[in-house]
Amino acid sequence: MERSVHFLLLCSIFILNVGADSFVNNPIILSEDNWSNMLEGEWMVEFMAPWCPACRGFTSTWEDFAKSGGAKGISVAVVDVTENPGLSGRFLVTALPTLYHVKDGVFRQYLGGRKEQDLHEFIEEKKWESVDEISWWLAPSTPQMSVVSLFFKAAMGIR
Repeated sequence: MERSVHFLLLCSIFILNVGADSFVNNPIILSEDNWSNMLEGEWMVEFMAPWCPACRGFTSTWEDFAKSGGAKGISVAVVDVTENPGLSGRFLVTALPTLYHVKDGVFRQYLGGRKEQDLHEFIEEKKWESVDEISWWLAPSTPQMSVVSLFFKAAMGIR
């Protein structure tokens, strides 16, 4: 009996460690259902499409950044615009991949280098503080951008 309890305890610890490690190491997948999670805390978000050559080339860099981003207290996420056309409209994504920095509901588009070191410097050195915030009337969380989101969804539905 005691051996089976120890075995179950060891299995539970292993499962918890593997689960926690995979959460920290992988970008969080954001969708139209859970995107508002980024309104709290600090986030770096990539908008991408699986068919996009530049996005595919950036995947390993973004995944490596996610592995270390969680340890720094930021959430690293990815949005597939083919699955979430409303989000591409809400954020006015016109090129791929597009990156955003979000801190406590304040949105800034990241226009820096695409190497992992560039991303780390942007966060660690708080370079995002020198980037202009998205105008209040274009902020993804506003009612007017919710309407734009609906137009993008409708366009994809018609297509």
